[in-house]
Amino acid sequence: MITVLIGIQYLYWRIHSAMPHYDSWIAQGWVYFFVFFEFTAMCSGFLGVVVLSRTINRSEQADRGLLSPLQHAPTDVFIATYNESYDILERSIISASSIIHPDLRVWVLDDGNREWVKKLAEENGAHYTFRIKGKHAKAGNVNNGVKIARSTGRKPDFILLLDADFTVKNNILQRVLPIFEEEDIGIVQTPQHFFNPDPIQINLLCHTSWPDEQRVFFNSILESKDAWNAAFCCGTSAVFRADALEKCGGLATATVTEDMLTSFLMYEHGYRTVLLNEQLSMGLAPEGLAEYITQRCRWCLGAIQQIYTRWNSFGPAKIGWANRISMADGVIVWAVIYPFKMLTLLAPGVFWWTGVTVIDCPIEKLWTNLGPYAVLNIVFNYIYTKRGNVPILSDVAGIVSAPSVIISVMTGLIKPWGHPFKVTDKGVARDGITIHWGFMRPFVLILVLIVTGMMRHLSAYDPLQSSAGYDSAIVWSFLNIFLLVAVCVVCIELPKRRRDERFPMGEEAILDNQGKIEKVTLMDLSLRGALLHFPGRFDEKYISESILSIDNNEIITPIKINRIVDENTCAVEFAEDKEIRKKIIIKMFTGRYNAEVDIKNISTLKSWIKRIFE
Repeated sequence: MITVLIGIQYLYWRIHSAMPHYDSWIAQGWVYFFVFFEFTAMCSGFLGVVVLSRTINRSEQADRGLLSPLQHAPTDVFIATYNESYDILERSIISASSIIHPDLRVWVLDDGNREWVKKLAEENGAHYTFRIKGKHAKAGNVNNGVKIARSTGRKPDFILLLDADFTVKNNILQRVLPIFEEEDIGIVQTPQHFFNPDPIQINLLCHTSWPDEQRVFFNSILESKDAWNAAFCCGTSAVFRADALEKCGGLATATVTEDMLTSFLMYEHGYRTVLLNEQLSMGLAPEGLAEYITQRCRWCLGAIQQIYTRWNSFGPAKIGWANRISMADGVIVWAVIYPFKMLTLLAPGVFWWTGVTVIDCPIEKLWTNLGPYAVLNIVFNYIYTKRGNVPILSDVAGIVSAPSVIISVMTGLIKPWGHPFKVTDKGVARDGITIHWGFMRPFVLILVLIVTGMMRHLSAYDPLQSSAGYDSAIVWSFLNIFLLVAVCVVCIELPKRRRDERFPMGEEAILDNQGKIEKVTLMDLSLRGALLHFPGRFDEKYISESILSIDNNEIITPIKINRIVDENTCAVEFAEDKEIRKKIIIKMFTGRYNAEVDIKNISTLKSWIKRIFE
């Protein structure tokens, strides 16, 4: 309440005491334009504070349901696939087939007719179905699968939906199904976690100290929305009540974000969507910047399309006040917050070149009125997002996609329909550095605008220095320069040469060289190899003639040296064998391992600075 009240006080002061006034209608129009976006963005921020102030944890409910009769309910897993590679789909099918459940079927829903996909499914005990040139992309593919699965002699009571690039923990149904004892629950969403760093983390060298952008959303925002009865489905890693899905006619197809819209559709039929905030799956984050931005633009387009449906905030659909407010705020995020990010970058440059400021006050008054709200808001978000939302560090991911999002907003408002469904490419490999000039160009132009504009007014006799906004513009400019350089660095994509992600292990393993046994430490593990640490110096020949045993002989494979790290450590490759690979997939992706990152703000900042100067 204090945060919101002080924010309202700032807005009152901002409009009544710090609003510039110019004779030129162009200059005044620019000021009003900026203030409108600032005002709307802050109101959205107030709503965010209110939403985050409430939370709910459903883990205790899952704990109590270990003996629930739903633990035996017939359940199907749907893996929707379109253009994924063999390696990606293999992980998903094997992990889904390893789920602990007494009555389980796995379906591979091929949006095409690929013989190798059918063979891969059959090899791993999964059912296969396909369609050719079907409508409504993923939603249409899943609805086709529901029709086929429900037409068999054994109908599923529940359906776990997975994207083809996601793997699941083997206990996912044990944790999720008891939640459905509340009969009005139609969807249980679980958070999406990723086993690889996204392009923001990679390009800023902070993948070991700063988590992916989605962590704040799933760990804090969606959990809080659930507490307000406004949680929504996010597609993969969600479990559906099959009867509820059938009553709704399947997944919604009115927008390209079928998952969120399905929650609204279910709400009309008396079913809620809730979140079980436990890591029960892992997926492949977008591996390149282009793929990352394409994904955000698709989400944006879906939100804008929803304005034109009956499920908009003021539409006739009976979706409840919480969902209406949540939907409106979602539109504001895309249509206002992202443009406001660009306006805050642009405003100092406009001042340096035109003398038109958007805030007319000395810097000490700005700090007196804005400072308390800024500090409180930072502290509030830092605590309630579990240290995941930090100014500047959290801004770069949104800024880099802002120009593309703005175009998507304008396109969606003018022409909401008729856009092709863009699937995020996965399994991307890059041997060299890629410079995304198209994404970088607007930020370079703004950077040049600010730097050259400041240089024009360095003289102590410059008349602009006597204006009220001069000191604020100086501070604002230096902050923007740091952000813009960081964003430009993100647009310079580093090579990705490693095909498989490595998970840190720290476990004991056994090397057997014709009966000679040696204990080693398994430092990390991938599908094709491992990093081994020896208690003493190792013999290169000895290793290449050895058999590596992991998990008490559960995984046994011949190895050969790939790379020598030092006299005690080396990287090894495994023999190519389908059964060995399958066991490693089960070990890495269905058990207790994860690729979570502990937040280290200072380390992240150091990594940024290092990357910028490199």
